[in-house]
Amino acid sequence: MEPRAQLLPRLFIDVVLPSTIAAVALILALCVQQSHALAERVDSTASLRLARLAGELDVPGELSPQIALDRTLQEGQADRVVRVEWHGADGTLWSSGKPSSSDGTTYRSEVRPHGTATSWVSMQVDTRPLRQAQAMVWLLGALCVAGVLVLAWLARVSIRHRVLEPLSQVRYAVHELVNGRHPQLDNTPASAEFIEVRKTLQRLSELHEEQRRDWSAMQHDNAVEALDRLRQSQAATRSKSQFIALVSHHFRQPLQALELFAAGLDQNVSNEQQSLFQQMRHSIASMTRLLDALLEISRLDAGVIAVKPIGFTAAELFMRDRTSLNHEAAQHRVTLAWRGSQHQLHGDADVAASLLYQLASNAIANAPEGRVLIAARRRGQSIRIEVRDNGPGIAVIHQQRIFEEFVQLQGGESERRGGYGLGLAIAERLARLLGTRIGLRSEPGRGSTFWFDLPRMPMLERHSCPQKQPAAAWREAS
Repeated sequence: MEPRAQLLPRLFIDVVLPSTIAAVALILALCVQQSHALAERVDSTASLRLARLAGELDVPGELSPQIALDRTLQEGQADRVVRVEWHGADGTLWSSGKPSSSDGTTYRSEVRPHGTATSWVSMQVDTRPLRQAQAMVWLLGALCVAGVLVLAWLARVSIRHRVLEPLSQVRYAVHELVNGRHPQLDNTPASAEFIEVRKTLQRLSELHEEQRRDWSAMQHDNAVEALDRLRQSQAATRSKSQFIALVSHHFRQPLQALELFAAGLDQNVSNEQQSLFQQMRHSIASMTRLLDALLEISRLDAGVIAVKPIGFTAAELFMRDRTSLNHEAAQHRVTLAWRGSQHQLHGDADVAASLLYQLASNAIANAPEGRVLIAARRRGQSIRIEVRDNGPGIAVIHQQRIFEEFVQLQGGESERRGGYGLGLAIAERLARLLGTRIGLRSEPGRGSTFWFDLPRMPMLERHSCPQKQPAAAWREAS
């Protein structure tokens, strides 16, 4: 298995191999030392015999050279001495024994009797027993090295069976637990440590199975609860939409009737009564705008608006509600500017126009006597529609809240403008319907910039669609 292929060589190199190398090196050192000791023993024995023989021959007339040589040969037979010679200073040669035809070592020592010319003795020793003894030493060393190597191989086998195979079982069990399965542990004999690990894994597997059952039951309960909440939420949304639609429908007709009655009674009345009727008409108009906004939110939440993407230009988008925006800008004494009308867009033109109207109307209302810029700019493969004003700006902590329903900042000024805090909530729903989002960049005292992105018109559709001339109402509004 994979752990064995990686761990076994590492354990063998780190644990077994150093001991094996140390044992082999020690055996080799002992063999070398023993071989040298045997050779030195033979050399020292031969040197000692030659020194004694030279001492005996150094005294003239005391002992016959032949007798001394024969005795030395006889005493040295145990040490494999095969021949002893004496070379006199006058050229005489005395010898004892026969020269060996096999390999041997000859030792020589000088003799100087009474200051005369130099004479010397030699001894030939048969070194075959020494070679045999050294060969036996190396043979025993080789057997020891072989034994060490066998022990190393047995250690490798023991590591594989006693460590790696139980470790593979542990790895398998952990892998099964990680993948959410119940491991089937082997009951083969192992060391006490691995038996404890196996018991721990078994207990962990049981706990994992219990937690899995508890988690499944909890997920089932949560799914049932979430489904119930979803049904309740959908029912509440439908009820709210139906209620708002019903209320808007039943309130719209009385409000329209009140507006007609106020217009009819406005004739031939005094100045005081005209002021009263004007306040009445203003209140009716405010209630009508509120009902229209509630009805728009209801329609967007109900998902009854179908998106129909088409190709159109930024000029056509700007001209949809330009008359109404110019009228609102004139009421608030706001300078309204338009830029980038040549860009080609793709999407639902009606929804995009409604979204732009909500953002522009919000900017005009928040920048009285200021300036509002509506521009289309290219951003990669999209066209960004921006609405920029130089109003009071919005703090960062409030930039998410303004898209909620009925949330108004600077409440007193908003009430004077007749706002209800629904314009940006409607705009946020319209952006989701278009598949885009509303971006906001604002700082207190430095105005605000709202934007949303629309795709560019595909090149094939741009060339296939004929150039549209703006309608008469749009040209008049410009």
